[in-house]
Amino acid sequence: MGASLTLVDMENVHAERSAGWSVLCYVAILIVATMLTQGMPSLADRPAQAALAIDTHRFALTCAAWLTFPAVAFFLWFLVGLRSYLTNAPGQQEGLATFALVAGVVMVTMSLLAAALLTAVAYPSPELFRAYGISGVFDVFFFTQSGLGYAPVAIFIFAAAHSMRRHERAPAWLAWLGYLAAFGAAIATFSIFLVDSITAPAQLGPQYFGAIPSAVWLVATGVVLIRQKSRGSGVSSTSGAS
Repeated sequence: MGASLTLVDMENVHAERSAGWSVLCYVAILIVATMLTQGMPSLADRPAQAALAIDTHRFALTCAAWLTFPAVAFFLWFLVGLRSYLTNAPGQQEGLATFALVAGVVMVTMSLLAAALLTAVAYPSPELFRAYGISGVFDVFFFTQSGLGYAPVAIFIFAAAHSMRRHERAPAWLAWLGYLAAFGAAIATFSIFLVDSITAPAQLGPQYFGAIPSAVWLVATGVVLIRQKSRGSGVSSTSGAS
């Protein structure tokens, strides 16, 4: 006579809930960082004007760049929890959860790059800003944040929302809100073709289409993760005799 014990790896709902809280912290940090970057010069400003404006807001801009560090930590944990949440859905997985995870990592990479550029812009004195042509770095910062910077955002949200809808993993309204946010982020990428317009990079248009809908979807997803219920102890046993 023999017996066998099977351990089933159930999803860690508590970890997924903490991922929900994590993304709420991430959005809160983004809001603070956005407020700290108010007063940034525009792309149309001359190097001398940009240097003086940056010098006036140097400490705030440096703090905004540093906040990328905790923001990235919170977002990465959210990615891990979201992937767990999506992969533990009914039916055969097709890789959308991993696709979303990879796109999210690309988002993090671009955020760190943008923070490094912002630090490079805010660090030198106005004299060095003009002498070493740092105004070019300033332009690159804007285009990293806006324009095609929204491409991985659109891919990430679409992959996650599509996985939710295909496997009925989340409320239907959350999936459709994700589609809307992904579409808005995709629209924001077209800002690179526009000049001297509210929809141009570094203007309000890309934020209206890309940043705000994305933030709303992230908050909604975090709330859904937090409010989900436990599904079991995580251990099951089977026995057989021979």
